[in-house]
Amino acid sequence: MLLEWLRQPHVKAWWRDEPDDLAAIEATYGACITGNDPTELFVVVADGRDVGMVQRYRFADEPEWCACFAGVADVQQAAGIDYLIGDPDLVGRGVGTAAIAAIVADTFDHSLVPTIITNVDQVNVASWRALEKAGFRRVWEGELDSPDPSDDGPQYLYEISAQ
Repeated sequence: MLLEWLRQPHVKAWWRDEPDDLAAIEATYGACITGNDPTELFVVVADGRDVGMVQRYRFADEPEWCACFAGVADVQQAAGIDYLIGDPDLVGRGVGTAAIAAIVADTFDHSLVPTIITNVDQVNVASWRALEKAGFRRVWEGELDSPDPSDDGPQYLYEISAQ
């Protein structure tokens, strides 16, 4: 399922350099599923169908990623999220916003962290609009010093804090 979503052109444009076969998907995400990696994966369900994925992590568990934000934001105590809607027919229909709002509520309901921070490509208007509709506010813009091809180019940094 995840492999098919990552192959969709509207996903591939933003999730660059992702695994492109089942073995690579398992190697990349398997430890999250078995609990050997602290990143959590969630399936987005709409109308009883699996349509996307959200991943949640603590920046403190990802020191190399955390270092990319040096001088940009203090992310040490924050959680990060990444998300995708794999079904192209559901893009732009509020499913992404609902998934983001749900992970935010779950994160803060369980007092996991005081803040959630995520970055998004400035050109990915649908993504940053979904964040804004879910209550995130833009706190920075620029280029991150990240080795991940998905972070190439100008980025926006978004943040939401527990109420």
